[in-house]
Amino acid sequence: MTEATPVRPVLLTGGTVVTMDPARRVFDDGAVLVVDGRIASVANREAVEAVAAGISAEAGVIERIDCSGQLVIPGFVNTHTHLFQGLLKGLGDDKPLHRWLAEMTLPAATALEEDDCEAAAGLGAVEAIRSGATTIVDFMYAHPRPYLADAVYRGLDGTGVRAVVARGFLTRGEENGVPPALIEPLGQVLADVERLRATYESGDGRITFGIAPCLVWMVDEAGFRATREFADATGSLITYHMAETSFEVEQTERLYGMRETAFLERTGFLAPDLLAVHCVKLDTGDDIARLRTHDVRVSHNPVSNMYLASGVAPIVEMDRAGLTIALATDGPASNTNQNMLQVLKFAALLHKVAHEDAEAMTAPRVLEMATLGGARGVGMDEEIGSLEVGKRADIAVFGLDGAFAAPVHEPVSALVYSTSGNECRTVLVDGQVLMLDGRLTTIDEEAVLDRARRAAAELKKRARITRKRAWA
Repeated sequence: MTEATPVRPVLLTGGTVVTMDPARRVFDDGAVLVVDGRIASVANREAVEAVAAGISAEAGVIERIDCSGQLVIPGFVNTHTHLFQGLLKGLGDDKPLHRWLAEMTLPAATALEEDDCEAAAGLGAVEAIRSGATTIVDFMYAHPRPYLADAVYRGLDGTGVRAVVARGFLTRGEENGVPPALIEPLGQVLADVERLRATYESGDGRITFGIAPCLVWMVDEAGFRATREFADATGSLITYHMAETSFEVEQTERLYGMRETAFLERTGFLAPDLLAVHCVKLDTGDDIARLRTHDVRVSHNPVSNMYLASGVAPIVEMDRAGLTIALATDGPASNTNQNMLQVLKFAALLHKVAHEDAEAMTAPRVLEMATLGGARGVGMDEEIGSLEVGKRADIAVFGLDGAFAAPVHEPVSALVYSTSGNECRTVLVDGQVLMLDGRLTTIDEEAVLDRARRAAAELKKRARITRKRAWA
């Protein structure tokens, strides 16, 4: 495991700094000074340079990064992905969720081995850094054999990315096609989360472990109640797929005779430490009111919801009701990549067209969801999500001088609407530089990509997944 190591001070100067602080300050010729992994000063360049000059003798040599003409923002928080699915890109095209699970994803999940999970986690870290995501939440629900979550940890450890590895589980579902190999005894699951926390959370604190019951028809009522008790006792984050498709709505009515939010409220499951993913099929009355009452946080995955034709989540209604909304890619088997820049654009456009209202969702609002919303979603808004003195230095820098974004009249608009996904130039997490001017510094990118390609080919073969060309 990676122990905390000192990093030298860093000074990012000359960029447009969008702080996302309570006043939403923007410095057109700004700077950010990082000392001991935290933000020591953020303001206009002249003011920060003066602070830097005053501490340089005490703090040591300062690494200077010229961000002239670039956009400096808090790193994105990708609040939901399934890292192992990085090996499955494109294999589940043009299927609704139930078929996508039965015909491709669950067979692949059953065949997973440690090397697959470690390789895919490394690939996910590359995708995160290259798209400006400094924190990711991995919903790791596939455990056909022991120690797969350990493999995810190994794949992330050393990359520098901040992560919550949510140890997912299934306790039932055979009648709906869930392979028996993925169904686990509840006691075994809880013991494993305890083991993971005890084994790995004593390092630098960048990677923590949560708990994640998968779906309402894949987990029995005892599983939801035990998850709540575990989280209350340990302070672990809970994340859960909520009301993703009409199938979930039908199954909840069949199993419990009520709406999903009513069932979860009955079990005591709803609370601020719950990151509810998708929420596509919530109604705009009682369901949203229940989530608001319990301050549940919502992870919106627009690309995945469109890819699987799940529907349009009532995000505008939830936002107006005061719920915390975060953004996410979902797993790359239902997105085809883990690029957060694409998520920002689709999040804005989807709700404009769904409401036939150009103001229903704006570029500044989706940037808030991707930064502050994500930080609140994982319970870290006191530490990350904005560029403020004292917060952890999780920072992403984007060059907007390329053909797609330039010329830039309004940087946030350009970031959300004009980027192609390759504009991230520099990334820091806890003040450690993970990418500098487009070059990854903690990861051998070519080696990671080569390992992922080989693992993907082997997994496809073991799982006996075939893919015919749609136009054949």
